[in-house]
Amino acid sequence: MKLVLATLAAATSLACASGAYAQAAASAPAPASAATAAKVAKFDQKADARLEDRIKDLHAKLQIKPDQEALFGKLADTMRSNAQHMRELYEQRMTQTDTFTAIDDLKSYGDLAQAHADSIKNLEASFEPLYAALSDTQKKAADVEFRHTGQPHPGGKPPRHHPKPQAAPADAASAAGK
Repeated sequence: MKLVLATLAAATSLACASGAYAQAAASAPAPASAATAAKVAKFDQKADARLEDRIKDLHAKLQIKPDQEALFGKLADTMRSNAQHMRELYEQRMTQTDTFTAIDDLKSYGDLAQAHADSIKNLEASFEPLYAALSDTQKKAADVEFRHTGQPHPGGKPPRHHPKPQAAPADAASAAGK
């Protein structure tokens, strides 16, 4: 699950920022568009580097064996493909939002939500054969890696949809007795 969330978070942040740059490029005067394009390219390179780091980290944590490389390669390719697809959708959305009607806006959000769901299904389909080929020790590592524990994700930021757990308030009686 962490992999899915990390991948989607990376793809989402990558695509959102890329889309924001693309929108700026569409509305900026011609001389600024070259600078904007350079910013988009730099952001895309950083996002690609984060994704590649995530893939390498997963490879190491799962202790992928030589006979599992092909299956892991398919998973990594799916992660890359999902990220690229999400980037393209966000860029397309952001370059068109100035002309969207309310219906266009809702449809675009629906398309993005469907793309997220499709990405998860793609990851599942490419990970399942690899998981089946893992040893029991590797499966345990995968289970831990995919389990969402509410702990900070790579980069130190907790997921937005899971608030940090709050400490339970001490009851007044036990606090007074100490």
